[in-house]
Amino acid sequence: MVDGLILRVVPDGPVTDEELAEQARHLKDHLNQVPGVEAMELVEEAEPGTRDPVSTIFGALTLAVFSYPTAKRAAADIKHLTEVIKRYQERNKGKRLRLSLPDGTEIDVRDVSEKTLTEVIKSVSVPRQGMPAVPQKVDGE
Repeated sequence: MVDGLILRVVPDGPVTDEELAEQARHLKDHLNQVPGVEAMELVEEAEPGTRDPVSTIFGALTLAVFSYPTAKRAAADIKHLTEVIKRYQERNKGKRLRLSLPDGTEIDVRDVSEKTLTEVIKSVSVPRQGMPAVPQKVDGE
């Protein structure tokens, strides 16, 4: 099980694995243009006895959304990320996007508003490791 977000391209009709993989790669390219976001094709260990050590899940992307900047990553512009996802959905009729949260909840992107999607993504964004706590002011200081 992946700990981050999973974004799946779900066709409304029959499509080949190659078409599904191409649609996911196209979406991945757009998502990776958003600062603070890392999208990768979802892979998992292959079945025992097969030659490949990993296999790609066609049409599925893992999505890491960073809430704090690090040396290599900017904090994500989550509103921009949400716009990219919603625009992709609008441009690709006949294909839906389904967002899977770390707790197993699945959301059909076309069924939620941009505002709701922004809040959901914000709630599961990945904070920078080792981020110092902001000291709280105590009365009298």
